Amino acid sequence: MHLAYLLFLLSAFLAQQTVRGTVVDSFKNSNCRKFFYEKEEPAGFNSQNYARVCQTFRNRIYFASLYDKTRRIPLYSASLYNYKDPNDTSSETTEKNWKYEPQVSLPILILRLALVSRVLCSFQLVNHTKGDNMEKITENVKNDPKVRDSQPVEIDYQMKYYNMYYTRGHLVPNSFMASPSSKSATFTVSNAPPQPRGFNQKQWSEKEEEIAKKLDASCHVVSGVLPYETEKWIPEDRHRVAVPQFVWMAYKCPNIPPAAVLGYSDGNAPVDFDFGQGCKVKLKPKEIKDITVSCLESILASRIPSQSAYRIFTSGCGAHHSNIAEGTSWEQC
Repeated sequence: MHLAYLLFLLSAFLAQQTVRGTVVDSFKNSNCRKFFYEKEEPAGFNSQNYARVCQTFRNRIYFASLYDKTRRIPLYSASLYNYKDPNDTSSETTEKNWKYEPQVSLPILILRLALVSRVLCSFQLVNHTKGDNMEKITENVKNDPKVRDSQPVEIDYQMKYYNMYYTRGHLVPNSFMASPSSKSATFTVSNAPPQPRGFNQKQWSEKEEEIAKKLDASCHVVSGVLPYETEKWIPEDRHRVAVPQFVWMAYKCPNIPPAAVLGYSDGNAPVDFDFGQGCKVKLKPKEIKDITVSCLESILASRIPSQSAYRIFTSGCGAHHSNIAEGTSWEQC
C-alpha cells in the first residue's frame, strides 16, 4: 500500500513538474526537452527496453539520448548545434575519457522511488550514483555486473572483431559542441555505438564537417543508427553490444529545409530501400547519401518495428504523418 501511494504521488508530481533526473520516463517534462524541435521527442520509439537519458556532465545537461538497453547502444541522440550551457567557462578542460550513465543500470522502480524521496524528503539520489552526472569508466566499473548488464563498458576496441577494427562512434559529435564541457559530455557509451573505425574517421567524419557548414545555433540535430535485420554483436561469441548497419543524421533549422543523410557504415553487399513516394535509396558499403526526412522515417519503420508512426520532427513532415501542412510537398520534408 505504501509503495502504491508513493508511486501515485510520483505520477502526480511528474504531471506538474520538470524532471531533473538523468534517466526519465518521458522527455516531455524533462530539463532536456529543449534539445528537441518544438520540445517534442521523435515519435515511434516506444519500446519498454529504451532508456531516455538527459546527458548530464558537471551538473549541466548538454543533449538527450534514447538508449536501447537490450542492444546496449543509443538509437539516437538529439542536440542543438554549437551548444554550450550558460554556466560553461573556457577555463574548463575537455575530458576525452569515456564515461557511462550510472542511472541506466538502475531498475526504473528504484529511480522513481528515489525521485519521490528527493521531492518529499529532500534526499539525494540513491548512493549507487553520484547525483545525475555521467561518470568515468574505471576498472572497477568495467567489472561491475550491474553496470555491465546495461552498458558495454568493458569492450576493448583495440582488438579486432570480424577481422576489422571498430571504435565508439559519436552520434552527437564533439565537434558540434561549443565548450570544453559540452564536448566532454559527448564521450559517453550512451552516445556512441560501435562503428567501423575507418568509416567513422573518414566518410562519416567528412559528412559531419559538410553538414556543420550549413548549421547554426538555432538548428536541431538528431543522429541515430539502424540495427541489422539479424543482429550482429561484439564480441562475436557473446551478445554484449549490437553493431548497427547504418548511421543517420537529420537536422531542422529555421532558414533551411529539413534534411537527412544515411550512411552504410557496416556491411559488405549493396542494399536497396524502395518505399515509393520518392524514397528509393541504393547504397554500397561505406556510401553516404542525402535523403529526405520522410524517407528516413520510412526506413526506420522497416528496421525498428513500432506500434506508432515514426516522426523525427513535429513539423507536419513525415512519411507516416497525415497532417502535412498545406502547400508542403514530400520533397520539402
